[in-house]
Amino acid sequence: MQTPNRSYELLDFGSGRKLERFGDVILDRPEILAEKDQKNRETLWNQSTAIYLEKPKSVGVWKEKNRVSEFWTCKFQLNEGVLKLQLSLGKFKHLGVFPEQQRHWNYLFEKVSKGTRLLNLFGYTGAASVVAAKAGAEVYHVDSSRSILKVARENADLNGIDNIRWIEEDAMKFAMREGRRKNRYDFIIMDPPIFGRGKKGEIWKLEEGLEPLVKMASQLLHKGGTLILNTYSPKLGLDEMRQICQKFKLQCIDSGWLSVSTGEGDTLNLSKYVLACSSS
Repeated sequence: MQTPNRSYELLDFGSGRKLERFGDVILDRPEILAEKDQKNRETLWNQSTAIYLEKPKSVGVWKEKNRVSEFWTCKFQLNEGVLKLQLSLGKFKHLGVFPEQQRHWNYLFEKVSKGTRLLNLFGYTGAASVVAAKAGAEVYHVDSSRSILKVARENADLNGIDNIRWIEEDAMKFAMREGRRKNRYDFIIMDPPIFGRGKKGEIWKLEEGLEPLVKMASQLLHKGGTLILNTYSPKLGLDEMRQICQKFKLQCIDSGWLSVSTGEGDTLNLSKYVLACSSS
């Protein structure tokens, strides 16, 4: 059960927006997948602390109705314990967490154990890495952004975790180097961005880069190891994601949508995922 003013909660969604509570902060953000009509809940939506306003052909802005701290902490209730994350109002409506991935955090806590080797590529602010480390895994967290890695380290500290190996590196370059070293993992997590630009101006497009990335990941998995692949991209369907995995002898064991639900049970699907197991 969620604790008011402390934990995450999806309050409502519709008409292209979602209303969420992150600890003491209530945020109104755009969400193209929130397609249903909003219910007549003007009083509820008026409780928002800040609203993200999109601007044509430029970065949007946060309009704060009440002052929001530069950083604040939110708790996420898991099947086993609580995960604490540091959040902030960032560019492009981001905060430092994707709440729908809670399903995979619980999955990791159930499946990993002491001695499990886990590689988190595009590790972002470290939620999955912290959960896996809590469960006893040997975690390698990779992200190319120094500022994002700083937040990930702080999230680990918030949860009393000090045994994650932090790697500031391009995900593909690190994976290729691990392949040459013949290092292998029991779990690999990938949530690659739709679009990105490297430190030397390299362009990353998910629809072009995903296949070689999955190929590389398949070579880094132990036999029976699991790949967790997430994407928010509208350009990649579940069938295509499954086909890419199968092309490299990864057996799909589960796939679908990651979602969050309101207290009334209305469900908002937010990103697609595939769980695939190595058979070689």
